[in-house]
Parts: sequence; C-alpha cells; structure tokens
Amino acid sequence: MEGIWELAAPVTVAQLLDIFESKGWKTSTVSTILKRLIEKGFLTKSMIGKANYYDPALTLDEYKKYETQTFLSRLYNGKVKNFIAALADDGELSRDDIAELKEWFAKKEDKK
Repeated sequence: MEGIWELAAPVTVAQLLDIFESKGWKTSTVSTILKRLIEKGFLTKSMIGKANYYDPALTLDEYKKYETQTFLSRLYNGKVKNFIAALADDGELSRDDIAELKEWFAKKEDKK
C-alpha cells in the first residue's frame, strides 16, 4: 500500500514489480497481495486497455485509523485505555511519555 500511495496514481503489477525489485517477488506474489487488498476494500482495480490498474480505495490516514481500531479491538477489547494501561503496567511509558500524554489530553480537552 505504501508504494501505491507514494505513486499517487493508479499502478500496474509491472510498476509494482519494479518498485519492489529488491524483494525478489514474482508476478504471482504481487497479484496475490493485490487480490487480498482488493478483498479487504483497500484497493480498487480497473482495466485500461489490456492492463489492470490498482488504485487506493482509502487514504493513508483512513488506513491507519482502520488498522488502529482493528489492533485495539483484537488485543484490548477496543479500548485505548487498556492499551495505555498495558504499556504503563509493563514500564514501557517513561515519566516524560506520561507528561506528554497528559499535556496532549489537556489540549484536546481545551478544544472541546
């Protein structure tokens, strides 16, 4: 998806193979990935001439929001608080991190 967003235009399998040449992917691998992304609703496919073109069905920000919600639902019962609590309980949040979060939340409250 990142490669497709960066191009900001509909892309072909051949273009993606060029972009990801260093990975050594074959056409069938890229096609399978594209098919799955279409099934998930992340891409659309259109045919121009004899070539299939793939276009993002959502923006990077929309995708991040979707993935975040999926992650929270799957691991933390859909609750951001449970995620933050897990980080805090495991010592993953420093005092600076907590201060930053408090400041961020206070700014969000002021905007309401």
